[in-house]
Amino acid sequence: MKKEKSMKMGLVIGTMLIMVFAGMGIVVYLNEKKPIDVFDEEKDDLEWVEIATVDSKDIPRVPVGEASPAGEGWLATFMLNYSETPGTCLASNASGGGYDSWGNVSGYVDTDDTDTDLPSESGSYYVVRARFDSDVKDGSDFIGGRCRCTLTVSGDETISGVAQVGDSSDTTGGGVVSYNNTGADYIYINFYWDDNSNGYRITDDGSTDWSITLEEKK
Repeated sequence: MKKEKSMKMGLVIGTMLIMVFAGMGIVVYLNEKKPIDVFDEEKDDLEWVEIATVDSKDIPRVPVGEASPAGEGWLATFMLNYSETPGTCLASNASGGGYDSWGNVSGYVDTDDTDTDLPSESGSYYVVRARFDSDVKDGSDFIGGRCRCTLTVSGDETISGVAQVGDSSDTTGGGVVSYNNTGADYIYINFYWDDNSNGYRITDDGSTDWSITLEEKK
């Protein structure tokens, strides 16, 4: 009798242990199937927010250069010679509007409207220079991929495209960070567009108009 009771108790205990371990296995399985990724959730919460729009026909002729805007926004638009490598060339931080003195830059326009002449039939990249504030920081680090620019061009060339840091290619363009210091107030980015051919060109006595929209993800 005692032996029979002992066997029954052993079966009950064994069954309970199996159920406990099975339950643990189910919990582990569910956790593996539905992982919680804090970083993905944080990214999903971010949205693209427009911070500035600029049209070449409406640029104020005020002598402030790259000192304007007082905060974030558009700094300059220019054409970079197609013989250059944007990822290398545009990484240089020519602050204060220094790009307009470069021999490989033409049609430089900032709020001074310093130089709008373009050499005809000369292949170039369209470049837009902008800066973004600490809203695009993750902790103390600037995240260049949270910045983008949409360019629309009409006239001798027609463009409608988005350039973004981290999405650069030899065929479409992208964004090049020219200044990124964790202790700074701004990140400076040169966005560029590539026609994947012989560069964008202005014909003899031709013209071009452009407009941009700057956005940041926050």
